[in-house]
Amino acid sequence: MDSATAFVVVRAEHVAATRERLKGAWPVVIFADADSLQVLAALLAGTPTVLAVHQTFADTSRGATLVARLKAEPRLIGTVIRVLIEDEDKTPLLLSQTTLSPEEALFETSRPLDRAGTRQAARYAMNRLAIAVNGEPGHLVDLSVTGAQVQLSGRVRPSQVVRILLPDRSADIRCRGTVAWSIAVPSGGAVQYRAGLEFIGPDSARLTAFCAQYGGAAQPQPRI
Repeated sequence: MDSATAFVVVRAEHVAATRERLKGAWPVVIFADADSLQVLAALLAGTPTVLAVHQTFADTSRGATLVARLKAEPRLIGTVIRVLIEDEDKTPLLLSQTTLSPEEALFETSRPLDRAGTRQAARYAMNRLAIAVNGEPGHLVDLSVTGAQVQLSGRVRPSQVVRILLPDRSADIRCRGTVAWSIAVPSGGAVQYRAGLEFIGPDSARLTAFCAQYGGAAQPQPRI
């Protein structure tokens, strides 16, 4: 435990798959969300660089208690708390093989805790609608008036500012956004990149109309 770089807390049904995916990749300890007392004991026994938890756990009283205790422990001040990014099936998008350092790999598949759960805009599934990001073709996974999740053939990096073009029959929507997170995902034998974008000064009225016209059922949950 003392040598672990990161602690990761996932849903109980994802523990075995997460352990298998990360097996031997880098020093990480994986816990089920029901084991919050074990997580706390492990935190007090060691000093991991990162604690990454899934969104639902972060929203529970157990998660809030764990975070409060961690923040109150002086020697754990250096432990960064992150919230895991999940796919449409709520499975963590964790990197299993990467040339990145452990910290970089986990940071690219998570977001800051303080930003988790703060996005109240409903998101709409977009069925991989064709779009352009920085002039390159991509696909729209989901969309809200505050941001989008996209799939691209080229890599974008967190904090990078990008241009997005959403094709519309009346008039294309052009906007800018900041990359909140980015991760490589396998796709048909090739590598694609999934990314979450936060719009900069979005036109809410046009985006609302676009979501209504092209999107599926609204999902009232955090967007990215």
